[in-house]
Amino acid sequence: MSDVTAILENMQEYARQFRVPILSAEGVSLLSQAIQIHRPQSILEIGTAIGYSAIIMAGHASPGARILTIEQDEARLMTARHFIQQAGMEAMITVVPGDAGNVLPELTGRFDFVFIDAAKGQYLNYLRQIMDRLLPGAVIIADNVLFRGMVGKADPPRRYRTIVKRLEQYLTFVTEDRRFQTTVYSRGDGIAISRFQGDIAHE
Repeated sequence: MSDVTAILENMQEYARQFRVPILSAEGVSLLSQAIQIHRPQSILEIGTAIGYSAIIMAGHASPGARILTIEQDEARLMTARHFIQQAGMEAMITVVPGDAGNVLPELTGRFDFVFIDAAKGQYLNYLRQIMDRLLPGAVIIADNVLFRGMVGKADPPRRYRTIVKRLEQYLTFVTEDRRFQTTVYSRGDGIAISRFQGDIAHE
């Protein structure tokens, strides 16, 4: 395998130069730890961007693990495939083109780990679309759930109100529905880690 550390550094520079949002250092730490602790075999990522977090997950995953990652932006998708090839991870990471809202209902198989880092206003919709694809014990990590500190605060700026409201709805769902056990971390832009308990009775 290629020098993944050097590739990740190149990706960080690319992201800075072209203003592509990638996972924060705090997010990298939490995501890496979660992968190492739970050792998933079937990983779904919603929002590839340039492949930064997919490569990080692949680098910490168990042998034989597979990652399916979805990206709708064609330029970012091609860039992600380039970096994934450089890292020698094409056999482990599959990049699927398309809008997640259209791709998710067509998925087959089940997942024991999900990373959501796409359209912030769609997090709850994404989760609902994959509920029947989650294995009991599956881990769901959602990035940017505090959205610049606006979530949970009164009167966010008008242009962000819809996103903030929908992120609040996502957090309410994963913290109040008994099928999930959720911890929200304030690191970075806020990260929610949920454990799916399976289809137990819920209110």
